[in-house]
Amino acid sequence: MKNFIFIFLSLIFFSSFLFSHGVECDIIEGGVGVEVRYEDVDKTPISYAEVKVYAPDGKEFQQGLTDKFGRFLFYPDKKGVWKVEVNDGMGHGVVKEISVSEEKKVIKESTKKFSLLQQLVVGVSIIWGITGLVFYILSKKHLKTHN
Repeated sequence: MKNFIFIFLSLIFFSSFLFSHGVECDIIEGGVGVEVRYEDVDKTPISYAEVKVYAPDGKEFQQGLTDKFGRFLFYPDKKGVWKVEVNDGMGHGVVKEISVSEEKKVIKESTKKFSLLQQLVVGVSIIWGITGLVFYILSKKHLKTHN
């Protein structure tokens, strides 16, 4: 009887050891990440925006949210062109295609982006050109009505 009581009490006090399970955490390196920012003066990160990742076959691979700093990381399982869509829910977003090699590494792309000054010059030039064209057409109509 003493053995039964001892075993019973032991099971009660040590049951957490018998029925529990552990959790492990490892650091994984070598993922593919994006960092998204607004194009304002401060380059504000797009925090907690919805992200969808599509595998090279076009199927949705993963979805989640950017972190506080506008970053999102995923681990591709095959080579090819992966598509990452980011949507902040307020009408701003971006779609980025990322080429991944057989070794699951990003193939560097030489993409150039216009600087803010270049964007301003192009924008002003387009507005100036359209305005000039409109005034030219209006002046032709005005000359025809007065002749």
